Amino acid sequence: MKSETPLPRAASAPPDGPVTVSTGGSATGTDDLLRSVAAAQDQPPESSGPLASGGMGVIDVIHDPVLRRRSARKRVHPHLQDDTETLRRFVREAQVTGQLDHPNIVPVRQLAVDDQGQLYFTMKLVGGRTLSEILRGLPHPLEHNDLFEVLDVVVKVCDALAFAHSRGVIHCDIKPANIMVGEFGEVYLMDWGVAIVRSERLGAAEVLPRSEGEESPTLAGTPTHMAPEQARGHTDAIDERSDVFAVGALIYQALTRRSPFYGDTFWASVLRAQMGAYTPIDEMVGTGRVPRSLVALVDRAMAHEQHERFQDVRALKEAILQFVRGGAPFPSRPFRAGDAIVSEGEMGNKAYRIRSGTCVVTKGDTLIRRMEAGEVFGEMAILSPGPRTATVCAETDVVCEVLTAEVFERELDAMKPWMSAFVRTLADRFRESGR
Repeated sequence: MKSETPLPRAASAPPDGPVTVSTGGSATGTDDLLRSVAAAQDQPPESSGPLASGGMGVIDVIHDPVLRRRSARKRVHPHLQDDTETLRRFVREAQVTGQLDHPNIVPVRQLAVDDQGQLYFTMKLVGGRTLSEILRGLPHPLEHNDLFEVLDVVVKVCDALAFAHSRGVIHCDIKPANIMVGEFGEVYLMDWGVAIVRSERLGAAEVLPRSEGEESPTLAGTPTHMAPEQARGHTDAIDERSDVFAVGALIYQALTRRSPFYGDTFWASVLRAQMGAYTPIDEMVGTGRVPRSLVALVDRAMAHEQHERFQDVRALKEAILQFVRGGAPFPSRPFRAGDAIVSEGEMGNKAYRIRSGTCVVTKGDTLIRRMEAGEVFGEMAILSPGPRTATVCAETDVVCEVLTAEVFERELDAMKPWMSAFVRTLADRFRESGR
């Protein structure tokens, strides 16, 4: 049986260069390598100065002498070191975030107590800018490409929330300042300090037990962005749809550059949030400056009643993606061989695109032509309302996508501004010519 040899330790600091291992190394070389790692373990992390400060704590950057990487370290403010509720929230933030292993949530690396008896936790150091900082540098209203880039960030926030919700965690403090965007497209939803855990699947045990009769605050978060049920302090009523509301508020601020429940005082914002009283987007930026479909999306996400909102963040994400991709798929309608899809002389307000099958176009008794999958007919009814100029019948069994004037207008809204203006002008020319 081999005897266990104590790990050699050295008082000297590790070399400045990278640690390398020779494939043909000797026992002495191995001992030196182990000593260098052990010596680095004994060194306290070096701080390179403060990075950010918030209401509960301060974040600085530390250097790990073992792995030779930088991390962010969060500590409670000195004047709050003896505040039990603050410490409890601090511990829960580390515990909850540490269990949410997702690409859009910053990983927590360690929760510990230092030599002075102060709590801290370390996490991945995230470079980049907050969404608040990004929005300040963008034109207002947002240009088309800028809007789509912001919505791409929001989609990734939805991904983080969908994962958290699957673990029974509700963020409760979604706002531009809590979203970090890296130089290479990384997006992180930060600050889970007021998150609510609704499921036992997450092992977020209370490290600091509550004292008898002690109650947690009922209002936590940022009132300028919170859902009415959260602003009213109805903790039991808060669910995933409360985060859906906050994502809607996030898009609202990106579009208007103002938080939906901005007030002169904290309690003025709380009152507005309780009532869900936000100024409509069109009043903030001007009618028609934001696509109507996107305005409707935000209004639905920020509906006062929870049952009127998107019922989960996945549905909200899908609605955003549909807007970005150019709207939802058009509804389809089947026709049997011989059916008249449109008839000459009738008034119409729909256009059609053939998905499968073939059609014939006739004018009176004259065959004009045949049409196959991918071709469009009836478009004049949208561009210039009036009687149909020809009859289109299904030659075989046919499936057509149906485009109404309302959908056409919605799709125009989602276009680049110059293209939308071009198509609208073209439609006006058709109307003026009476064609």
